[in-house]
Amino acid sequence: MTSSATAPAASGGVRRALGTGTALSLSAVITGVAGLVCWVVAAGALPPEAVGRASAFVSGFVLIAGIAQLNVGLGLLRWLPGAGGRTAGLVGRGYLVVAVAAAVGGLVFVLLPVGRQAAPGPLAALFVLASVCWAMFQLQDYVLAALGRVWWVPLFNGAFGLVRVAVLPVLGAALGSLGVLTSWVGPTVVCTALASVLVFLQARRKRDESPRAELPSGRTVVSFLGPTYLATIGTTVLYNVVPLIVTARFGPASGAVFFVVWNGLTATDYALNGFVNSMVLRGSGDPAERPAILRAVATRLSLLVGAGAVGGLLLAPVLLGLFGPAYAGEGTTALRVVLVGIVARTVVALGVATKLMDGNGLGAARIQLSGTVLVVAGVVLLPSAVGIAGPALGFTLAQIAVAGTVLPGLIRRMRGVVR
Repeated sequence: MTSSATAPAASGGVRRALGTGTALSLSAVITGVAGLVCWVVAAGALPPEAVGRASAFVSGFVLIAGIAQLNVGLGLLRWLPGAGGRTAGLVGRGYLVVAVAAAVGGLVFVLLPVGRQAAPGPLAALFVLASVCWAMFQLQDYVLAALGRVWWVPLFNGAFGLVRVAVLPVLGAALGSLGVLTSWVGPTVVCTALASVLVFLQARRKRDESPRAELPSGRTVVSFLGPTYLATIGTTVLYNVVPLIVTARFGPASGAVFFVVWNGLTATDYALNGFVNSMVLRGSGDPAERPAILRAVATRLSLLVGAGAVGGLLLAPVLLGLFGPAYAGEGTTALRVVLVGIVARTVVALGVATKLMDGNGLGAARIQLSGTVLVVAGVVLLPSAVGIAGPALGFTLAQIAVAGTVLPGLIRRMRGVVR
């Protein structure tokens, strides 16, 4: 229980956590909505087969960018606030590591059969560039939040989304599926360059204001980032490999429909992770505040996700109808099944964030990887006769199973009981 002496501090920590979570979630929502609008435009201008090919390219470079993160962003979110005079150097090394990893990963991918299919011929160079820039674009969200500029994150992502939506009709009409790809990669390059300059200016300012550095030991860094990187790989696989599997099983046209449904899921999941990452930023430094922060974040998310899921269940055919009758006809059941899974996914996300807040990287990895394995198994093993609703059901059943194992521990933590 929280005593009256510590209640004001805890209240302040809760407010900061909710503010940070709101900003990061808003950023993810803006990015997701912009992405869906772009795919609506693409679906109206191009046949499903062309949208399917473009979605394979996008899923590929987003996959590589996610793998290349090496969980550097989460480490910076946890330790950058105490870096003091070493802030700029720490940020620079983080960017360099992620950029090199993305470049190497992109090159390896385009040499594989799946890569040659997703990014054939001259598109290979564009794929590598997209992988590097998208990896850095993802990293900047964590860095800005850790530097105390969390509300800059939705501003940058909002500008990125507006530019994408503005240029897509022109490029799509002129270049077809290549225009869809260019409308994604071009704004990413420009926004990443501008944001990187501002990030390093902020890092230098913080270095000058607080020269003293409080950084963890190398052993602590490895013990935290190693297992949590495995968890990040699990999330990345979940986001990007599943659409590739579905396209391979059911063909480009059905793959395009599933990609739209799955894109809505990943946008929601990014918003969830953004909100719960505020627990990592605000709760890591003060264990006494953690139960209150967890209760507040869980309550807020329950209301938001519950209301969104109910609305989505009712409006599923209308939402998919924006992409065209074929999308609504084939994808409505899959979308409704996925929405049920998102409710359970909220419990899983809270469980992962609680482990990260405690510095228990191995515990976070166990939760995330178990969910990933179950989802991929469900997508592969469920019979093809049920269509793309089968992969959606595999996702939902996996989330319900993992949530069932996580929920008792969350309830104990919200009550202030630690085991």
